[in-house]
Amino acid sequence: MRLLTEAMNGLGAVLLNLVTLLAIEELTLGGLVRLLFAPRPATGRRGVRSGGTLPRQSGREEHKNAKGESKCLR
Repeated sequence: MRLLTEAMNGLGAVLLNLVTLLAIEELTLGGLVRLLFAPRPATGRRGVRSGGTLPRQSGREEHKNAKGESKCLR
């Protein structure tokens, strides 16, 4: 019985160190990987045409009347 207790104590000591090291590694390297591979926010220049103008926003159109004033329609 004493041998079983000693073996469990030894195994517990090894596993405690291993679990602690894995937790520290996950917190440091896992955080770095999440930071490096995080999706980047869109800059809004994805649809740039060769003329250098951006495409119109969908859902909102601008129309100019005869005097040249712009009027937004939905």
